[in-house]
Amino acid sequence: MTTRPDSEGRLATLLSYDCWNLLETAHIARVAWVGAEGAAVVPVNYTVVAGAVWFRTTGDSTFAREASGQRVVVEVDQIDPATRAGWSVVVVGTAELVESRDVPDMLIGLEVWPNGTRSLFVRVDVHEVSGRRLYGVDGS
Repeated sequence: MTTRPDSEGRLATLLSYDCWNLLETAHIARVAWVGAEGAAVVPVNYTVVAGAVWFRTTGDSTFAREASGQRVVVEVDQIDPATRAGWSVVVVGTAELVESRDVPDMLIGLEVWPNGTRSLFVRVDVHEVSGRRLYGVDGS
């Protein structure tokens, strides 16, 4: 993985390429937006397809009512408390609601952990991706 360490040596900025690679290894993200009552954040199961972040929701969800066409932030991270190491990737983009009949076939089986039908897909068209890696106390 290519990184640029900062002056302290334990924290490094990830290159865009590395951020995308890490996004493809995880399954849970937090999506944030500014809603009617201020900042809102929800966890989602997601995947990356053709340079966009995809997840599913319900048509009557707060996200569907408030975030379509809006700027959203998607954060994905992995932390190892034992070594105090990890990484975090942040994606900034625009959310678009997409009916299931209009999504690529590979997304139809996108798993969602909570029970219930989530037939509305969300595509986050990415404008910016950034990330950082924290090296553990043992250098890992």
